[in-house]
Amino acid sequence: MWNLLRDLGTRLLRDLTGSSRERQELLAAQIRLNERETEHAPSSVLRLWRSFLGWVLALLFCWEVPVRLLLLPLLAPDLLDDLPPPALDQILSLLAGMLGLPF
Repeated sequence: MWNLLRDLGTRLLRDLTGSSRERQELLAAQIRLNERETEHAPSSVLRLWRSFLGWVLALLFCWEVPVRLLLLPLLAPDLLDDLPPPALDQILSLLAGMLGLPF
């Protein structure tokens, strides 16, 4: 019984994650894309824009979730009326896209 469940779990996990050969092909394609992207661009600019964008999006996410949604209603509810509308949807879609996650 336990062997059957282990085999079923192994097969299900393999089907969900793909084979190691498919994963290696995807990684090789990503490496080729990264090399091609950095081929003709100044190294300092192209290397840093993703990091900069990631930090900005992470800071915006930290503003939107813990500060705006949790702390401001508790500590300063009168400030909520003066703030612009939340941009959490846009921030999450950009951040998820940068991380390679579907959103």
